[in-house]
Amino acid sequence: MKFSRKLLDPKTTGAALALTAGLSACGHLGTAADTDPWIRGVDVSEARGAEAAGVQFRDMDGQVKPALQIVRDHRYTWVRVRLMIDPQMTDGNYGLLQDLPYVKAVMKDAHGRGLKVLLALHYSHWWADPGNQWLPTRWKGQSDEALAKSVYDYTSDVITQLRAQGTAPDMVQIGNEINGGMLWENGRIRRDDMTAFVKLTNAGANAVRDASGGKAGMPPIMVHIAKIGDAEATVAWYRAFIAAGGWVDTIGLSYYPMWHGDFANLSKTIAALRSTFDWAKVYVAETASYWDQNQVGTEEGLPYPQTPQGQLDYLRALTPVVRDAGGSGIFYWGGFWSQSPKWLTAPGWKDDDASRRSLFDDRAQATPAIDGLN
Repeated sequence: MKFSRKLLDPKTTGAALALTAGLSACGHLGTAADTDPWIRGVDVSEARGAEAAGVQFRDMDGQVKPALQIVRDHRYTWVRVRLMIDPQMTDGNYGLLQDLPYVKAVMKDAHGRGLKVLLALHYSHWWADPGNQWLPTRWKGQSDEALAKSVYDYTSDVITQLRAQGTAPDMVQIGNEINGGMLWENGRIRRDDMTAFVKLTNAGANAVRDASGGKAGMPPIMVHIAKIGDAEATVAWYRAFIAAGGWVDTIGLSYYPMWHGDFANLSKTIAALRSTFDWAKVYVAETASYWDQNQVGTEEGLPYPQTPQGQLDYLRALTPVVRDAGGSGIFYWGGFWSQSPKWLTAPGWKDDDASRRSLFDDRAQATPAIDGLN
């Protein structure tokens, strides 16, 4: 059975979408994502902070260039950047440098180089993933209704400020890897009940729409989870989210071969999502592979050697898998995670595994895999 949707009163904050099974997607929002070609993207969240700390990124020929110019020169069309709330509240920065002034500067740089931007709103001071979805300090103790208003007001301010400087995002991700909900404990999914969770995601989506001047000017909304490896469970999650009234224009998935199964599982999942929700484009919003021996001590699930050539071969093989299953693009995660001792302060971390998966080696020189998504 396919799911389709119909837009309700645009001023309704709780459930902006009504969903009907078995009908055509006549109410689907017309957005830029509908006509965009295949997306080749890279997450650049660390790049600006690394450069400010003295990292000099080098192209494959050794030439020093601005980070986002390297992205552009290697034919990427999109970048992704996360936005944190009060990340300075942590003991150490843990790579979470991305407050609003930081992100505004990244987006000016990206748009100035002709790159489109996926803005990933984490709604946390800390890493947001399936095991971490923590309230920022400023919102602690709020009721569900008050928190939904805080999400709306915050998101509206972000979009308003970005539009004011001429850098409106081209796609907006509401939450990050929100398998179990977001903004815990208020927005935690309990006993499969998504009611409180959807109220929060819709508050964010509605704010994006309203601050963008209405649906005609708004960027598409991505809902991103990390549940690859089980196509049935992934489809069931989005069915439940939509049935609860959740707003989703595009689907974002994390796919890391060491955690999320093999290519066959990825292909099956994307195909099942496209078959069920044929109005929604599906993206691999995060992926990465190793150019050097990983620090987590496992080879399990890694389809290619942990070498520069293996990293390149992984990405070259991944693209047709995603395309052929009906996917619409790939974003590489942690692409600029190089020379992290210069810019990352992490008292509680004992390793830096992400640096082994960067698109830049320990000299901050691009690995061959920077061309892997061509």
